[in-house]
Amino acid sequence: MTILLATFTFFTVIYLMNLFIGLLNLAIDDYNKEEEFLLQKAQIIMEIEIFYMLPWQRNNNKWFPDWIYYDIPVTEIRKLINAIDNEQTVFNYPPIISEKLRKLVVLTNEEEQNNKLEKQIEQTKDEFTKQNVELKQHIKEELTKQNVELKQQMERIMKYIGIEQDNENEEEQDNKEQDNKEEQDNELEQIEQTKEELPRQNVSLKQQMDKLSQQMENIMELLKKN
Repeated sequence: MTILLATFTFFTVIYLMNLFIGLLNLAIDDYNKEEEFLLQKAQIIMEIEIFYMLPWQRNNNKWFPDWIYYDIPVTEIRKLINAIDNEQTVFNYPPIISEKLRKLVVLTNEEEQNNKLEKQIEQTKDEFTKQNVELKQHIKEELTKQNVELKQQMERIMKYIGIEQDNENEEEQDNKEQDNKEEQDNELEQIEQTKEELPRQNVSLKQQMDKLSQQMENIMELLKKN
């Protein structure tokens, strides 16, 4: 029994320790914020200045000047002032916000801001629609102009092509006529050449006939002698 009790207590302690560690991690994740760290740091510094510093140290202007200037975006100032007005901050001593600062920041209600934004959005939508309509009309006009110009150019090109074809046909006809003339001239030259060659051929034929007749006579004489 003692062994069972010892093991039970041992494992229950380990289980509870792990459970507490997990809960502590969750709590740290929830409270691990820079704002809370800065608030706690400011509280500690305030306590040191009030309770642990001498009067001459607190009255030193180099350590504690009357005015401190630093840069901060306007949007963050607006958020902070709205949070202070709506009691959404955790300040032990809430800061004093002057009217000049409010006028400079130009604080407005959320409804007014939303209305202004909606009006601006509607105006921008109307402007965009007008611009789209104008662009469409302009594009249509340009397309029609381009189509007309293209048609005119095509007609000009077709006319030019037709003229070139006519010129080519005329050139072909001229070339054919020239070829026919050249052929006729060549035929006439050949005929004249044949006319000139015919008497020569006749003379040569006569000479050959004479030779043949002599040969025949010689052959006949030889036959008679035999």
